[in-house]
Amino acid sequence: MSDPGHEPSVRLRVPGEHRYLALVRSVVVALAEESGFQDQEVDKIEMSVDEACTNVMDHAYDHLARRRPVEVEIRVADGRFVVDVKDEGKAFDFNAYVPPKFPEHWMSGHLRGVGLYLIRTFMDDAKYEKLPGNVNCLRLVKNLPRVA
Repeated sequence: MSDPGHEPSVRLRVPGEHRYLALVRSVVVALAEESGFQDQEVDKIEMSVDEACTNVMDHAYDHLARRRPVEVEIRVADGRFVVDVKDEGKAFDFNAYVPPKFPEHWMSGHLRGVGLYLIRTFMDDAKYEKLPGNVNCLRLVKNLPRVA
């Protein structure tokens, strides 16, 4: 039984390389299923976390010769499934992001650039924060399913 004042969390610290995304996805999926989400919602959470980690690897670390780790912390607190994706790469102005127009985006040949759109669509909340020590944190939140 967990301490009521302290919600347990799972932390992964993986190298900032794409080959570790499958590990992150498998842990996120297992914890989302354990939290009671239906398959479709588990898929949305999985895709959102994958997109967040991929964005770090593709954009925050693209200027580095040696990539730094990506930290993913998953916890259930206050009726919410919370995933923090942290990195030490380039900052990004998450609030200034303007999603592409669909279907024009794809019709003009752009196959990328929809990750943040998917994150904002699939999750109940997504917020970016710059933490001390040059750490970027993208918090993804999905409200827990209501029990009938």
